Amino acid sequence: MISALRGRRRRPLTRRPVTATVLALALSCAGALAAQPASAADGPAALPDPGVARQTAPEPTASEAELRDRVVEAAEDQATPAPDAPTKTPFIIGGTETTIADAPWMVQLAYHDEAAQQSYFCGGTLVSPTKVLTAAHCVAGLDWKQFGAVVAGATDLDDGTNGTVAGVWRQWSHPKYDTATTRNDVAVLTLDRPLDQPWLRLAASDDSALYTAGTTGTVYGWGLTSGADGAGLSTKLRKVSLPLVADSTCNSSMESVLGADYFVEGSMICAGTPATGTDEGTKSPCNGDSGGPLVVGGKIVGIVSWGVAGCTAEGAYPVFTKVSSYTWAAQPRIDDTDLTFDGRADLLARTPSGNLFQQDSRGTSLAQRAYQGNGWEGISWGMQADLDRDFFQEQIVRDKADGKLYRSYMDHSTWEWNWMQISSVWGGYKSYAIPGDLTGDARPDLVALDADGSVYLYPGKGDGQFNGKVKVVSGAWKGVKLMGRGDLSGDGKPDLLVRSTDGTLWLYRGTGKQTAPWSSRIKARTGWNFTSYVTNGDVNGDGTADVLARSSDGTLWLYRGTGKASTDLFASRISLGTGFNQYNLLF
Repeated sequence: MISALRGRRRRPLTRRPVTATVLALALSCAGALAAQPASAADGPAALPDPGVARQTAPEPTASEAELRDRVVEAAEDQATPAPDAPTKTPFIIGGTETTIADAPWMVQLAYHDEAAQQSYFCGGTLVSPTKVLTAAHCVAGLDWKQFGAVVAGATDLDDGTNGTVAGVWRQWSHPKYDTATTRNDVAVLTLDRPLDQPWLRLAASDDSALYTAGTTGTVYGWGLTSGADGAGLSTKLRKVSLPLVADSTCNSSMESVLGADYFVEGSMICAGTPATGTDEGTKSPCNGDSGGPLVVGGKIVGIVSWGVAGCTAEGAYPVFTKVSSYTWAAQPRIDDTDLTFDGRADLLARTPSGNLFQQDSRGTSLAQRAYQGNGWEGISWGMQADLDRDFFQEQIVRDKADGKLYRSYMDHSTWEWNWMQISSVWGGYKSYAIPGDLTGDARPDLVALDADGSVYLYPGKGDGQFNGKVKVVSGAWKGVKLMGRGDLSGDGKPDLLVRSTDGTLWLYRGTGKQTAPWSSRIKARTGWNFTSYVTNGDVNGDGTADVLARSSDGTLWLYRGTGKASTDLFASRISLGTGFNQYNLLF
């Protein structure tokens, strides 16, 4: 009888003695977490304490020894595939061994809950120093903060000389993930520390060329290397090259093998050649590879999602989540740095005397203000951003005394905050914004408006500095205000908001292309004559960027983004309180 199975098998755990060698997963730091430039130093005396916002690193979720123990237990207790009739199951057979140098963004995801007798092993991909893209069936319904561990930089499952271990700070899986059908099988884990490893970009919503049938993709993982009963995980990282398959071919083949229509065109893809019925001649990911990437052209186009139990059923293909169909949902969860590490943008407010207060987001309200110190009267304006993507929110400010730009940043060698001059950007522009990655390289970029109405794009380097400016508007935007951070239009790409002198608010949708960073403008609102605007990202935590605006009577309004690129860009506004005229700077 053919039936659909849940992706993770639950069974009594079988423990074996854990040796000291297996537990000796040593830490290392060599990768792509951008080092701060040599010019990084304390700023001028006029600048306040750079750590005044009191961000502290999330407490480690477990000791290093405990995290490593979870990895060992999960690998040892991984369930093996059933060898009988074809059944649908989430899960390299027929591949070759490789090293982590070939795929430095690959990570091992281990989950071990002794009391509940649950133990799972999955793959994942670093998509920023603190974010891992994986499958929802590896995450949903589990407490990864309490029982999970992540290993990066290791070729071997039990590598005793290399690798960095981290815990999980929080988790997100697609809210419409369906365990029965494995639809919407995408998730993001936020780590409890930044990892010094390269990361990969997600396929963009318009990257259709990457999915052309016949295009070769590569899958990586530590999963089963055989469909035989009793097979274990690979002790070394493996990879296999697979051609992408037309949706129609995959749909008919999988329905024929399973006797039911599980494949969903548009949100799933297949890759490979039909399995032969045995290990010989079959090339496919298998159990334990779940959550790992299918890579084409340096981007993640698929996430290992499901296939046929045993992984070698004749005529079957491995099925992947189609990443470009979910970038809109996953990317905001990757780019959700904030002051309190909860994925909701917070507010900083300064009084004329230089006192700084912080009000944390509670979704549709703000927490009581907390005094953060004084000495902030010497800055002209401020913004929040995470220029090096290390999960610590930076303050980007202009110093009144010297007219230069500075950023506060966390020094990972000392875990102290410092000021660094942003020497690559002039401090005399009329308006600035840091919407996010406008050029498609996964690094935040800056845009600036000069007095003549020209706009310049500064591509980010990922270390707090920027590459040379590119003029993207020539003299047509005189007197406007630039603002925005994150995706407002629901396609996973950051957008720019431009308020014209007559109070019209225009939406410029991001394209991800440096030469033409925005598509044609869309009129979003009229009558926007507020006294202050704050665009720190997603305030209410729903995955869509929002805007805060202060009216002349001192009321602060939350304009919740809807993801609709139209006059319905925002839902009905919500008051966050009154009395905000006591501040002469909100950011």
